[in-house]
Amino acid sequence: MATDQQPDIQLISNLVVTRNDGMILFVRYDPDDERWWLPGEDLDPYEHPDERARKELTRFGLEGDRLHMVFVESFRGRRGWHVVFHYRVDVSSEPTGALEAQWFSSDALPRTMHGRWELDAVQRVLNETA
Repeated sequence: MATDQQPDIQLISNLVVTRNDGMILFVRYDPDDERWWLPGEDLDPYEHPDERARKELTRFGLEGDRLHMVFVESFRGRRGWHVVFHYRVDVSSEPTGALEAQWFSSDALPRTMHGRWELDAVQRVLNETA
């Protein structure tokens, strides 16, 4: 099936933020929703994924000891084609800012916005950087 219309493309920097004790950071973008997200955000036009990842760290008042892109994922989403740049960031500071953020153990991760997607991304990032 051919189409002349190109899909919208959403470029995203996604962060798996870890502490030195192995805990993983999740955030709530909507305080009325009990589901959690990995920190991340869409890229602005012509913005490099590394730059967006650093902005996300700053947004949560964190400084990364190491910012490492682990893998790139591409799939059809509800709002067009998604290209996700997955990073691992090791931090020693605590998150600050307006959004709720909480640390979770890798064996007790919370209910997430996209079901298994966030949990699978965490496992892959951790496995590929172990």
